[in-house]
Amino acid sequence: MTISVHRSQWTWTPVLGWALLACGLAATPAHAQLQQTPPDVSQPGGGTTSESPDGTLGPSGGLLLPGASTTGATSTGSTAPDSTSAGSTTSNGIPLPVPPSAVQLLPSSGSTIVGSPFGAGTAVPVEISTTNTSPELGISTGSFTLYPQIELNAGYDDNVFAQSAAYGTVGSFYSTVSPALILRSNWLNHELYLAASGTFGFYEAAPSQNYQNFNLGIGGKVDVQKDFYVTWSLGYNQSTEPLGSPNAPTGSAPNVVDAIPINLGVYQRFNRFFYKLSLNATRTYYYDGSPVTTGVLPGESRDLTSYDESLQLGYELTDDLSIFVTPDINQRRYLNPINAVGQQRNSDGQGLSLGASWAINGTSSINGSVGYTSQNYYDGLGTNNAFIFSLGGNWNGYEPLNLRPSITRTIQETPLSNYSSYVSTTYGVDFDWIVHDAWTMSGGLSLQTAAYDAVPGSGAVPRTDYFFRSRIGLLYTLRPQIQIGPFVEYSNGWSTDPINGPSYEREIFSIRLIAKR
Repeated sequence: MTISVHRSQWTWTPVLGWALLACGLAATPAHAQLQQTPPDVSQPGGGTTSESPDGTLGPSGGLLLPGASTTGATSTGSTAPDSTSAGSTTSNGIPLPVPPSAVQLLPSSGSTIVGSPFGAGTAVPVEISTTNTSPELGISTGSFTLYPQIELNAGYDDNVFAQSAAYGTVGSFYSTVSPALILRSNWLNHELYLAASGTFGFYEAAPSQNYQNFNLGIGGKVDVQKDFYVTWSLGYNQSTEPLGSPNAPTGSAPNVVDAIPINLGVYQRFNRFFYKLSLNATRTYYYDGSPVTTGVLPGESRDLTSYDESLQLGYELTDDLSIFVTPDINQRRYLNPINAVGQQRNSDGQGLSLGASWAINGTSSINGSVGYTSQNYYDGLGTNNAFIFSLGGNWNGYEPLNLRPSITRTIQETPLSNYSSYVSTTYGVDFDWIVHDAWTMSGGLSLQTAAYDAVPGSGAVPRTDYFFRSRIGLLYTLRPQIQIGPFVEYSNGWSTDPINGPSYEREIFSIRLIAKR
């Protein structure tokens, strides 16, 4: 039997080599439990980046669909950047930063911390980039390219239920398997992709935390003419709300969330003027993982359909600097008009933001916006107003180091019946540092605050929850497509309401194996 040189390179380990030879494929980074793809600056402004399970970017993962707004089913008012891979250009022609090594510098989206899910019991978003110029990645299949990827993770979580030490903590060994397949067209005009990914987690001492999350998506771009195109996407996602997060501060098992997102976008450029229209609809279903307690809405009272519409108007001041204004509106419509506690939680929102996108040089760029948003709830639940802002970027001034700062503020829905919503603010930074040759250090810090808006007349006390997280790891590159190394994460949750809010510390130790092709 003849084995090609390309395939024989995988036989450094019998198990992995056999699996890859049997499939005829090499595997790529899929992502273990905790992660978010780093925020890029692919489009000036754009939709919302939320942490709701809307099928784009959520606490337990969702496909990040190219051309689609990342507006969540339970958030409003943010103008965070859209996400595309480095090396492409913005919709108005601004080149995006190209890391020194597209394969090595960003070893795994599972290694990032900014906006990533809490704890080990969650899936991770898969980035579907519209361009990928690295010769190390992809398997050509005619006019399409197939990107298989997998990430294996095994470790120990010392506080699986994210609960206070006063009540006793439970630790458990765990493992996750995260495969993904992305098929993308290589056409000169138009684009089409199909994507499937999943993360499956298993806990030795806490089987109630086991989960099976997956994402399916299809989408693409239709080129009408030069500088004029339409994007679309459709997905189906199953995810979980991890314990120790704003939507699940306590509980015995994570809630399961199913979402069906549909996205449509139009972009057109006239000389230096451009506009981007985004239309999004998401049907979301919630399934309770823990017994419903007083003050928390059951899953059937949270099921809703959300609609988000935004129009971004921009102008290129220079070839690498653009400014834009983005008015947006949204509608939240619950499937049960009257919930379990007799409330009518439908709402309408509107916002306006101003922003700019600056490609500083070939490897560094920044994108940000500031604005104001308002969410008006029916049936006397009040109005939540907030100043909003977002910041995303990539800094590579020192070649071995890549920094990705991120700041976002949104208004999100809440399952707490005495509060209509909360203002979520997240500050964070990710980094990848090529220490020496094959060694890469990766990690990040983030702090999220959740300021809840009480329902008038409910008697609820003012409440703000805080969630701090940090992660650091060291990866050894066996080959450009294979990396392995240890990671440690520390997280801490506390609240101004010590009785009902989160109060925990959590450490997670793991070994991560990343394979990509």
